[in-house]
Amino acid sequence: MSESTQTSTQKPEFGKLQSILWPIHGYEMKKFLPMSFLMFFILFVYTMVRDLKDSLVRKEAIGGGAELVPQLKLWFVMPAAFLLVIVYTFLLNKFGFKKTFYIMVSAFMAFYAIFLLFLYPNRAVIHANEATVRAMQASWPPFFYWIIPCLTNWSFTLFYVLSELWGTMAISSLFWQFAYEVTMKNEVKRFFGLYAIVGNIGVVCSGGLLKTLAKMPGDAHIYISIGACIAFGIATMIMYWYINAVVLKDPRLYDPTQVKSKKKKEKVGLMDGIKILCKSPYLLMICAIVLCYGIGINFFEVIWKKYTDRMVKGASGVSDMMANLSMLTGVLTILASFVGQNILRKTKWRTAALIPASILAIFGGIFFVIVLYGEYISPTIFGMSFTALAVWFGLVQDALSKSVKYCLFDATKNMAYLPLDEDTRTKGQAAVEVIGGRAGKAGASAVGMFLTSVVAAGSALTDHLVTISVLFATTVVVWLGSVFNLSKKYESKVAEQESIKN
Repeated sequence: MSESTQTSTQKPEFGKLQSILWPIHGYEMKKFLPMSFLMFFILFVYTMVRDLKDSLVRKEAIGGGAELVPQLKLWFVMPAAFLLVIVYTFLLNKFGFKKTFYIMVSAFMAFYAIFLLFLYPNRAVIHANEATVRAMQASWPPFFYWIIPCLTNWSFTLFYVLSELWGTMAISSLFWQFAYEVTMKNEVKRFFGLYAIVGNIGVVCSGGLLKTLAKMPGDAHIYISIGACIAFGIATMIMYWYINAVVLKDPRLYDPTQVKSKKKKEKVGLMDGIKILCKSPYLLMICAIVLCYGIGINFFEVIWKKYTDRMVKGASGVSDMMANLSMLTGVLTILASFVGQNILRKTKWRTAALIPASILAIFGGIFFVIVLYGEYISPTIFGMSFTALAVWFGLVQDALSKSVKYCLFDATKNMAYLPLDEDTRTKGQAAVEVIGGRAGKAGASAVGMFLTSVVAAGSALTDHLVTISVLFATTVVVWLGSVFNLSKKYESKVAEQESIKN
């Protein structure tokens, strides 16, 4: 029998349906399930604290509201993120990854325990009262009007900052770095997509639990929710220990020589990043896409949160609405992961890249039309309060945008680097992360801060609704234009590579 005949009659590794839905061998479950649970636990904590932090600063903080969000992201989260990178790098160099994992998770859980046992129960004592906050806002320079509540509600600010950092640190740095170190080459394509799907079940479960707890009287939902986060944080460390102590000892599941080495990220400073992007129109367009997503989604979210605060009552109301968002996002992300794989395989790069931009442009545009109509023409639309319509429509839009971000936006962005030579690709990705990633997150916050602290100090975000709507529209138009322009260059470079191979 010829070699070609043997190959053609060889039994496939999985059945057709299993290869799509669950391409995991029975013996691999010993490794796949613990790794999936590790991501499940991390995302459970992330979702819970992400939703709680909003309810604290928007409803419980004295003098708080959605206006605090841009201030917190710009003046507190960003500097803390830089500091955390320095601390994390120091710990890695001194103790190695395994000990650093335990140290970082323990530090976050220790703070949540302190917050649960001491800070939150004594918030009335450790925070300034309303009279003091109002007096400070009246006597300090107008620029500090919305910064003052961030300072006077300092334990809520700490909770907000650390909860933002948990997502970046635990998911990006701890889980995925560990996954790259222990997942063998023949497992990567099969495991990684399913990790995200199973992990997002944690998002749904966390949102469901928070929604149930939000119905409890008083502050009970805060105490139980944070207690659950600590329990899942401890479970994260136990699962990490189990994987190292038991799973990785099995030679069938871990062979260091079969692990694909992850290239060390190129470090690029701010000025170097600007120079790299200015020299390459191709990289500049990738950066524009990343920048526009960050700015556009943040413009939308901060206005949506403002109208949500109008509609719901108390911290439990915000927690309930954020739980709805988390559950819907988790479900849509799981569905989008399956659909997105087929879109990436069967359509052009441009088609896949346009979907995230189009969703934000169309649904985000409708949202802004609703709130502008409600504010300036009529408070009711089809007999329904425009606020309620905007909040529920905005919730669906936010969940859609986030779900396609994970499966299409990130994938097409990474695909855009592939036609570049290795040096340009490595430095270009680093430059886009430095400029596009950071500026995208801070850009909308900086605009919100400028409008409410400089243009009209002490004003509400809705006082600048027209300005923010115009900026949002401009952002998504630039995003769509960048995708069209980049697709031409991308297809040209791919065709060029194919001609060289042939």
